Amino acid sequence: MARPSAPSMPTERQIQDAHKAVSQVYPGVRIARVGPEGVTFEYPDTAATMLGANRIDQMIEARRAKA
Repeated sequence: MARPSAPSMPTERQIQDAHKAVSQVYPGVRIARVGPEGVTFEYPDTAATMLGANRIDQMIEARRAKA
């Protein structure tokens, strides 16, 4: 049985596109981490934006699924 391939890191372009999209919704957002699971952001007011963060993460996942 073949081993599944390792997850790949997002490209610089994907990181920039994700940051641009999130910045339009949440000005002041910062990239917290980048890894095989995607880009994780830090929001200016984390408590107030958790629901929004989940929506953004879902939007990014949906775009990835289309690619």
